[in-house]
Amino acid sequence: MVFLIVMAVVIVVALASYALHLHRKLQRVDVEREKAKLAFEQQLKDKTAETSKSITILARALVAEELSVTEACLRISWLLTQINPDARESEAYSVFFQVADATAHIPILDAWKSLSREQRKAFDRERLETEKAFGDFVLDAAKKLLDEGVPKPAGEASGLYYSA
Repeated sequence: MVFLIVMAVVIVVALASYALHLHRKLQRVDVEREKAKLAFEQQLKDKTAETSKSITILARALVAEELSVTEACLRISWLLTQINPDARESEAYSVFFQVADATAHIPILDAWKSLSREQRKAFDRERLETEKAFGDFVLDAAKKLLDEGVPKPAGEASGLYYSA
């Protein structure tokens, strides 16, 4: 009988020791997970700040006429969606997306170089017509960005969104 009691105590102590070991291991995992979460959140904040700064630089360049309306809209619209996926729906900044959508089919880089002279002229005319039609609205939106800062997502303090 004493042997059974001793065996039971040994088994209970062994199981308690193992449970304590697992509990400590779980605590370490939780601490590491929290550290990783905080590091990731800091990276998101840093990237959001960097993206906001880029948008501000582009808006300044647009207002100073150092950047074409089309190029500014293409870049700003993409950067805005990196900070706020709903930016396209914002009435104040939808003009960036409208111009980007209207000119997205125009070839760039090597594709542009491979076009004939007539094709380039046709695309340039189309681009200039779009810029003329939307130019004032784009400048107003850029000035609003500079005055009010880059918009944050609704319900979010800040965050950078990626699409997989």
